[in-house]
Amino acid sequence: MKFYDALGSFASPPSHVMLPRRAMRKFPQLDEDVKYFQVFYEGQHNDARTATYIALTAAQEGATVANHVEMIGLLRDGSNDKKATGIRCRDNLSGQEFDVQAKAIVFAGGPFTDSLRALEDPNAKPAVAAAAGTHIVLPGYYCPGGIGMLDINTSDGRFLFFLPWQGSTLVGTTDRKGPPVSYHGPPEEEIQWLLREVQKYLSSDIQVRRADVLSAWQGFRPLASDPHAPPGAPTSRDHVISTNPDTGVTFVTGGKWTTYREMAKDVVDKLVKIHKDDWQAKHVGPCVTHNNPLRGGVGYSRNVPVKLVQQFGVSQDTATHLAHTYGMHAFEVCRMAEPTTKRWPRFGNLLVEGYPYLECEVAYACRNEMACTVKDMLTLRMRIAFLNKDAAVSVAPRVADLMAKEMRWSKRERNRQLKEAQDLLETFGGPYPSEFRETVTDVRDLFEALDHDKSGYIDFTEFCDCVKSMGFPFKNDKEAMRAFSNIDTSRQGKITLDEFVTWWETDSDQKLKASLGEKFKFSAGKLGEGPESRGAAFG
Repeated sequence: MKFYDALGSFASPPSHVMLPRRAMRKFPQLDEDVKYFQVFYEGQHNDARTATYIALTAAQEGATVANHVEMIGLLRDGSNDKKATGIRCRDNLSGQEFDVQAKAIVFAGGPFTDSLRALEDPNAKPAVAAAAGTHIVLPGYYCPGGIGMLDINTSDGRFLFFLPWQGSTLVGTTDRKGPPVSYHGPPEEEIQWLLREVQKYLSSDIQVRRADVLSAWQGFRPLASDPHAPPGAPTSRDHVISTNPDTGVTFVTGGKWTTYREMAKDVVDKLVKIHKDDWQAKHVGPCVTHNNPLRGGVGYSRNVPVKLVQQFGVSQDTATHLAHTYGMHAFEVCRMAEPTTKRWPRFGNLLVEGYPYLECEVAYACRNEMACTVKDMLTLRMRIAFLNKDAAVSVAPRVADLMAKEMRWSKRERNRQLKEAQDLLETFGGPYPSEFRETVTDVRDLFEALDHDKSGYIDFTEFCDCVKSMGFPFKNDKEAMRAFSNIDTSRQGKITLDEFVTWWETDSDQKLKASLGEKFKFSAGKLGEGPESRGAAFG
């Protein structure tokens, strides 16, 4: 670990060994059966916000940034049908297509770089071996603030990290090989594997439940190889920059977040070298990226959250969130905050309870951060979808309303945007598997399956979500509440096992029982009625 410290030029606190007693004080959720821990320090960031601010900083410096625009083809030189002179683009919001002429073209598509290169040459050799990472988000109480854990000896040899992130607990792994896709949801087997691995090193009195998964998603990183390099050259975890001698197109792939400035510098340096005889290239000075902070970084200090609380009367959690998200532009966001009509916090209406996001952030992102769609807002400008799928689903209509007002959408466009966002949110994992997979053999099994969080009762949300996962969702909340009330005879908002069995034995709500019977390959009538039906087998 000291060598690891050295790689970072000893910029972080030194790594050290922590003995069990101190570790239990720092991380009480851990299993006490440990010998020692090796402690080291890492940085953490909000990757979508970093990417957004890189683009906004480039625009601030004079770059033309085209949001929601996709390259659909290359333009070729009339005298040389291989030489690329520009690209054909499509605006995915309007459907309009247009050309962009360029002296130099760079493909920087990350794990999707090969799909860009296929437009250049359908027979191009692959340059990227994508590795998928599966992530689940658990409630923040699983992990203390400021400290996490890395398991380098999981059951299948992959690394697993268990970290505090954005007020929640992020659990994830990497290196699942496969082609990159834009679909967010990971395989259910991966979610279950992560939950099993986590349980191994948490205290035995903490039950890691499938229902605790607030959100689940996958991402892909590119492991790069140079297709223009000599045969046998290895793939790389560093970045690769290569220029096709026939088309003149350069691509960059591989690398990691910690080297993004170095990657950009190396690409531009290579282009300047290739075009050294061009008049503009001759007048290019040395790279200045190391002296150029991202948007919002000038004047920033650790005391910005304190200033926000004192100056604008927002809560401390919100102030910290705004400072970390917008830097010095957090002051602009706070100036847009509306009164709460409360004694405290006085300003800043929350978008969704339990999270520090403000309603005024929606308007700010529309005006200053090129946010164009509801799904932009829920996934990339804010991280609600990645933190809590159900919270994102619940707040999506409000976000659509706020954006419709800011963007002057018609009611039809507002509804289209909302439906598009809701469809996207369905691709994320959440507390319930996308398909019901539990084995059910009797009425008690069915009750326990519906009692997803294993609390001993079924609440209304569990009831609706589990029935939906079984394949027959209710048409609306009114229909769902009527079915729930038929079972909840005590009117406490909770269905107990006795209530569930009693309901099963009665003649009420035959439609729901018939649907359950069809799901598990038996008919409600076959179970009979009265006491003799208790414990009847399914299937």
